[in-house]
Amino acid sequence: MKLETYIQSLVKKEIVPGISLLVGQQGEILHSSWHGFRSLTPEKEPLEPDTIYDLASLTKPLVTAFLAVYLREKTGLDLHSPVKAFFPDFTRPVTWMHLLTHTSGLPAWYPFYLFTGEDFPAITFIHRLNPRHRPGEKVVYSCVGYMLLRRMIEKVTGQEFQKTAQEIIFQRLALKNTFFSVPVERIHQTAPTEKGNLHEKNMCRKNFGRRAAEFAWREMIIRGQVHDANSFYFGGCAGNAGLFSTTADLFKISREFFPETSTILSPESIRLFWTDCIGGGSSRRTVGFKLNSSFLSSGGTSFSRQAIGHNGFTGTSIWLEPQTLSTWIILSNRIHPSVQPIQFNRIRRKLHRLSKREFVGK
Repeated sequence: MKLETYIQSLVKKEIVPGISLLVGQQGEILHSSWHGFRSLTPEKEPLEPDTIYDLASLTKPLVTAFLAVYLREKTGLDLHSPVKAFFPDFTRPVTWMHLLTHTSGLPAWYPFYLFTGEDFPAITFIHRLNPRHRPGEKVVYSCVGYMLLRRMIEKVTGQEFQKTAQEIIFQRLALKNTFFSVPVERIHQTAPTEKGNLHEKNMCRKNFGRRAAEFAWREMIIRGQVHDANSFYFGGCAGNAGLFSTTADLFKISREFFPETSTILSPESIRLFWTDCIGGGSSRRTVGFKLNSSFLSSGGTSFSRQAIGHNGFTGTSIWLEPQTLSTWIILSNRIHPSVQPIQFNRIRRKLHRLSKREFVGK
C-alpha cells in the first residue's frame, strides 16, 4: 500500500481529520505532505502546509527537557541535585533526573485546576500527592513531574518559563510558527481539537465527583488554546504541554538534538538525550525521550533500538534515528471533534513503515 492511499483511507473512515507528515535526513526534507482536513466542525476546512498543531506532550522533550539540559551546560546545574535544594518544602528525595526520566514516583496525572484556582499548583500541593513508587524505582510516565520541572526552571532562571523558551529556542532558531500562546490573527491556521474537555471532564467526574460537576469546563470547539486542561488553566503551558508548531518548524527543532547539527547545545550535552538513564527494561528512558526499546512503541520496527521518540495525546509524534540523522514527524488532530478509542500507535507504526519504504529506502 502507498503512504498516500493509507492516509486517505484513515481520513475517509474518519479515524483522523487529516495528517501532516515530514521525513527529513541530514538537514534535508525528503518528504512533506498533508492530506485530509484541518477542521471537521463547525465547517470542513482542507488541511494546509502551514497548519499549526497543538503538540501536547511533545512539549516535554522539545522544550522542558531541552531547557533543563541547557541550564546544566550554561549554569552548571547538577541534574542529580534534589528538588529540595530549590524548594525546601519538598522533602522527598526526588532529583531533576528523576523528573526528566519519569522515575520520580509522582502520579501520571492530577487535575490541579480543580483545587488551586488560577494559581499554578504550589510545590507543597504536589508534594502532598501520594507517591506511586520510591524515586528511581520504576518508570511511571508523569505529566505532574514535568509540571514540577517547569517551576524549577523558573526558579533557576528567575523568569517565566515561556519567556525562557522564547529566548533560548524560538528566537535562536528563527521559528515563525511556534508558540505557547497562538496570536489571535493566527488561530485560523490552527487545527482544532476536542469539543470542550469532555475526555478530561469524564476522568474528573469518575475520581472527583462534585468538584468536577461544579467546575466551569470549556464547552466550545477548542482551537488556538492548549487542549491539556492543566496547561490551559495555568497560563497556557505547565511544562507538560502547551507547545504549538508546524512540521517545518519542528524539523528545525529536531536538528538541535543531533550532535552533528546542533547550534545551541554542545555534543556532550546532546548525548543526554540519547543515553539510557534507566539501565534497560521495557521502558528505557533518556533525558526527555523514550528509546525504541519495544517494537510495540510508536517507532516500531522502522527504527533501531537507538532511536528516540515521543508521542503527544492530540495525535502527534516525533522520532529521531541517529545512524542516518533522520527525523520522522507525524502531526494530526486525531481528537477532533472528540476523543475516540483507537490504537493510534498502530497507525503511527504503519505510517513510519510506509514512509521509510517510499522515501528513505530508495
